[in-house]
Amino acid sequence: MNIFKAASFSIAGICLIYFIYALLTGDNLALPWEVDTTFKTRPLLLEYFQLNGESAGLYVDQIISWQKFYTGEIQFLGWPETIVFCLFFIALITVSTVVTYLDRFSYFITSGIIVFVLIQMRLEELGIAQEYLTYAVIGGYAIVSYLFHSFYPNTKLWIRISAITLLYGIILGVILLGTNLTNPHLVAISYGIIGPVILSTIFIVFIAGDNIFTLFKLTTQGSSNGKESFKHFLIIGTIYVWLAILIFLQRTGYINISLFEETPYVLLVFSMASGYFCIDRKLHSIQDIFGITLLKNWLYPISCSLVLGLIAFAHLTINDSIVNALEWVIILSHMTFGLVFFVYALANFVSPLFENIEVWPVFFQGLRAPVLVARFLAFVLFLGGMFYLDNRPYYQVKAGQYGMLAALGKKVGNDILTDQYYRQSVFHDFYNFKANYSLAQIAKRADEVESVPIKLNNILRGAESPKARIAYSNYYAERDLLYQELTTLLNSIESENSPEAKNNLGLSHYRYSNYDSAYNYFVNDLSANSVVSEGNLAALNYDLAAKIKFDTTVNYKYTNDINVMINRQALANAQGDVIPYNLSLNPDTILTRPALFYLYNAALNQSDTEKDFILQTIDYYLASSKNDQYNNFLLIARAVGHYNQGNVNEAFRSIENSIAASQASAGFPYFVKAVWAFDQGQVDLTIESLDNASKKGYYEPQVQPFVDGLKELNNYSEVADISDQLGALENEKINLDSATYIKRLKTIADLNAFDHKTTLSAIEKISVYNDKDPDIYSILLSAININSNSPELLTAYIYQCARSGYSSFGKTAIDRLETMVGAEKIIEVEDKFESIQKERLADLIGK
Repeated sequence: MNIFKAASFSIAGICLIYFIYALLTGDNLALPWEVDTTFKTRPLLLEYFQLNGESAGLYVDQIISWQKFYTGEIQFLGWPETIVFCLFFIALITVSTVVTYLDRFSYFITSGIIVFVLIQMRLEELGIAQEYLTYAVIGGYAIVSYLFHSFYPNTKLWIRISAITLLYGIILGVILLGTNLTNPHLVAISYGIIGPVILSTIFIVFIAGDNIFTLFKLTTQGSSNGKESFKHFLIIGTIYVWLAILIFLQRTGYINISLFEETPYVLLVFSMASGYFCIDRKLHSIQDIFGITLLKNWLYPISCSLVLGLIAFAHLTINDSIVNALEWVIILSHMTFGLVFFVYALANFVSPLFENIEVWPVFFQGLRAPVLVARFLAFVLFLGGMFYLDNRPYYQVKAGQYGMLAALGKKVGNDILTDQYYRQSVFHDFYNFKANYSLAQIAKRADEVESVPIKLNNILRGAESPKARIAYSNYYAERDLLYQELTTLLNSIESENSPEAKNNLGLSHYRYSNYDSAYNYFVNDLSANSVVSEGNLAALNYDLAAKIKFDTTVNYKYTNDINVMINRQALANAQGDVIPYNLSLNPDTILTRPALFYLYNAALNQSDTEKDFILQTIDYYLASSKNDQYNNFLLIARAVGHYNQGNVNEAFRSIENSIAASQASAGFPYFVKAVWAFDQGQVDLTIESLDNASKKGYYEPQVQPFVDGLKELNNYSEVADISDQLGALENEKINLDSATYIKRLKTIADLNAFDHKTTLSAIEKISVYNDKDPDIYSILLSAININSNSPELLTAYIYQCARSGYSSFGKTAIDRLETMVGAEKIIEVEDKFESIQKERLADLIGK
């Protein structure tokens, strides 16, 4: 017996944990919250110069992230159904074994219940022997149980349980192996879910009045004053009974108060504990101690397990019809039995209490009002409550059954059955969530789609549901019906209690241009730890800062969330702030879209002059072919980042690569090149680049003011000048070794080809150490490609070709130089070119 006790209590403990987990998790496994991220562009002006006295430069689009909650299709889990299936058969085995120890009256009553439960399993739906399978199961139970009850009453427990287990094992074998159905156990429990519900209902009714006993015992046990005991019991008992009545009135809509959401389950768990500790006194008429032991230490915990497992299954799978049915059973039974047993205690024990007699041990043995009469009266009231509710719990169970069958049909891909079963579910329980929501999700025809708001509204009329509320508002949002979207969420209970609904309401206000209200909702939602709302708050701050030029101060909690990072970086760019770049490299070299947009926004910042890591990150992802789809985006970010750091040559190389990478979208890079060319004092290159941008179809509104400004320009003062960097290096030269000095000279020489004087001066200083250094040729080649209109750079390149032995390249460059300078200069260059060649040849011969 100790083995069965340990096993049953272990199962009960696991089921209690499972029950608590289900209450905490709710429907988030079968219908998880999803977040839809929309990336919007916002213009940012990068000011590089003054044009006719006004700041001018380049408008680039920053990326702003907006996030919205939604939910998709209900997922079929399967494992909660499997747990209920297993618990149901464990309970059947337990009840069928224990019943063989009961007296004849109790045996026939209980056997009738078991037979009714076996009929409700609807085994004929498995397609095996049709209804004869059910007859065989009932006959097997009757034969085995009656043999032990009447013919072999002294048979040992292990023999009885072995025989009963074998019987139900055969049934399980037939269910699992005797059919060609996929997942036959899920089919069986879906058709037979009423069976576990019946057993759970009987158990809940059985323990519903036991809380009064516990309260009676606690208030009267060991008291030295009977009158005080009576007062305490009267007060606490009244509170308990009124609590159950208030819950009933709240559920029926007679009162509108907000009680603790899980109050029915508090009553249930309390009564489970009460029932266990009073079962000996409650069943005092049973003389067989072994029978009481079985009931208390085996059947009772298994019954608790079935009830808890069934409720957990219903919550996890969004089977709200079964949830509501079981909650009605809990509320009705605890209200009726609680009220009757409260009056029963007063009728029997007020006088003994006043005499200061300890009477709680004989609570279930009242003489003035027999306990059997109290139980009968409570049960009649319970049934009366069922009829008062128009048998709602029964219809809700049937709706839950059809919901399970529809979900199973969806799992196997039978859309016709799915639709029919969900419609039957709605027929039995008009307001149930699962069927209405699923029908809304699978709506295809025009008339079905138009009825989606009605289906979702029916859910909300039945119960408050943030997910239904979100789906309801999103239906209108997808159709740009902004007013309907806003009013659907506005003043709803869900928007007050759900951070998801509150976030979407803030977005609705934003879309409706109610920025102050949107700000309010996003700020208030932070108390609910909504990282999504914090990201949207950062996005809203950017829009508000752009409109009314104020600097918002928000204490951000989720600074490591990528969407918050994207939006905060954009705001920092607009307001001239610096936020350290905070995103590690992906070892797989794959760049996600959110990471790309954050990287892009970070590269645009003009205030951050130490963005080496950002540029290295861009190069890291550019080197991977996995990110080819983002190359143009990355190249533009790279170009802007280098230009803002003063690396003009690298910026122009990157923008040229962007142009070469996609001629179809080369218009914007050409415009970028035009703006930078103007900033560097290159009028001809500016006009050329603007012309190319126009040819590529780039006619953005930002282009025309820039072109008009060029036409009206009177005082052209922009010029490239990096001489201060070379001067600073010369001042440091005394503290540098030659290798470091030359390395920094090369950096300056390849910094800005449009300042040809400083570039050539740096190259000349390098030549002093080694005029044949191959890096000089590379630097000059890059310089003439960037600043192709500089005769000075081209001349220096020609001479370097002669020194490096690239005579044919040099001669080609001389032909190009003829279009820039006069004949006299060409003769001078040719003479020096030939002279350098002769010197190089003589040097080679001498070696």
